[in-house]
Amino acid sequence: MSTLFHGSALCAVDKDGSVDVPAFVAEALGPDSASIELFVGKHEIDSCLIGYDRTHLRTLSDRTERRRLADEDAGQDGAAHYRRSRRTFGIVEKLAPEKDERLHIPAAMRHLGKIERLALFIGTGDSFEIWNPDLAMESADEQFRDLAAFRMRTYRGRAGRKLPRKAAR
Repeated sequence: MSTLFHGSALCAVDKDGSVDVPAFVAEALGPDSASIELFVGKHEIDSCLIGYDRTHLRTLSDRTERRRLADEDAGQDGAAHYRRSRRTFGIVEKLAPEKDERLHIPAAMRHLGKIERLALFIGTGDSFEIWNPDLAMESADEQFRDLAAFRMRTYRGRAGRKLPRKAAR
């Protein structure tokens, strides 16, 4: 990966889960993006998905192990560790690249992230998030809510069409 994921974009999602690769994601992946494997899973805390490239798996493994050791030091049983491990490594699928700089978000991941007709991509450094924009506008983070609302207004104006009723709030 040439840079970190930084930026945001609102993208239309086709019925089959295909979506244009946001410019900030393409930039982070660099010119060899066709050979980079991307993964997507359910975010640990928020109501969104988290995406990353294969190199990030080692970071996730290290973080999971540090948390396991901290839990053990605190006298906790292993249940939280195994839930975290399943979510981090088992409830994950590949973001399949398609022709013309598009990605396919698998159906199970769209279900878990409540992704429907629109997806709000947000860079978070070594990963990126994929939000249902309606859920993003309900976030406790005021600046994030404002950004989501701005992206929705901009998309509506650019698309020259009405958004789906649920997303048009």
